[in-house]
Amino acid sequence: MAEAAHDGPRGSGPLVGGIQDVPAGRENDLGAIELARFAVAEHNTKAHGRIQQGGRLFALQNFDAGISLVINEMQNALLEFERLVKMRLQVVAGCMHYFTIEVSEGGAKKLYEAKVWEKAWENFKQLQEFKPAA
Repeated sequence: MAEAAHDGPRGSGPLVGGIQDVPAGRENDLGAIELARFAVAEHNTKAHGRIQQGGRLFALQNFDAGISLVINEMQNALLEFERLVKMRLQVVAGCMHYFTIEVSEGGAKKLYEAKVWEKAWENFKQLQEFKPAA
């Protein structure tokens, strides 16, 4: 993850646009949890090329005759959100959220780092990065 911002001139506080730790307990905030869940779902969609719908996964396969929908029961291959461990915040054109997320992958608990860009006033959110925690 990126480093925390340094104090501004003459100790006037953090630099504008710097990455800030959020107060303890914020990882239990429902809005933060929703964004962390979004990061996991987006990762699953991008990594597996599938659309999760109604608890089942559908994979699009392109055939010469067109596109057909094939049900794929590979739930164990997907990451499942467990909890938000840590978060940091950077004010940009909106907010960049830096999350450490605990997931379950085939029954094993693992930590991942995610970066989500949000512009709440535009109802915009985008996964920028998702990787195993170092």
